[in-house]
Amino acid sequence: MHILVIEDEEQLCRSIAEGLRMDGYETDTCLDGDEGLELCMTENYDLILLDIEMKHLDGMETARRVRELD
Repeated sequence: MHILVIEDEEQLCRSIAEGLRMDGYETDTCLDGDEGLELCMTENYDLILLDIEMKHLDGMETARRVRELD
């Protein structure tokens, strides 16, 4: 399973990704919605873990735009 973690708190993002990797998941990370959208255009993810309260492009808008890509 390929998972994308979008979280603007760097330490939390790393911790979540490390836990997922320890459980055997392939995990990519990014720190903002814009970068997450770019990754979604080039990679296929089975699951996206998305922080709702982010600066600039919040999680709800990021989710809306990801759905538009499909």
